[in-house]
Amino acid sequence: MTTIKFSYRDAKGNLSERELTQWSENSLYLQGRSSSDSFPKTFRKDRIVEVLLGAELLLNDTAPPAPKLQPKLAASALALQAASSTPNPKSPLGGINQILFTGFAAAHRAELEQKALDFGLKVMSTPGKTLTFLCYGDNAGPTKVAKALEAGAFIIDSEQFLSLVTTGELP
Repeated sequence: MTTIKFSYRDAKGNLSERELTQWSENSLYLQGRSSSDSFPKTFRKDRIVEVLLGAELLLNDTAPPAPKLQPKLAASALALQAASSTPNPKSPLGGINQILFTGFAAAHRAELEQKALDFGLKVMSTPGKTLTFLCYGDNAGPTKVAKALEAGAFIIDSEQFLSLVTTGELP
């Protein structure tokens, strides 16, 4: 197993040391889990203060590009789209980002799904090849998480999701 260890400053300014034994990266994020994590966590590369172990393993500039967030559509654009008589084709790669919520009570999931829709994300009920984010709660099943990981989706918790819809970036 390849291990990477680094100092990380989170969105609140707290500094901590992180060690990941299973991880992957793209141009903006490092995602993985340590031996004590149940689910992978996502770390912004620009918040890594210092790589303490495994710097030679990072792809850096050769890492694949991160998924792009689509700007929120204005109400008039949504109305125009809804009024169209022809159905929209399935969104191609690079289209609207998709999110799946799992492991939440129904009422809380409904609130999160509405926030995602308001932000311009497409809410999914099952993980698929085009899934961008999987947001997990305390009762998340390992099967959905595994399928989302296979699809290359970012695995985030509800706090990271709320930060995403508030600031437009992952913490």
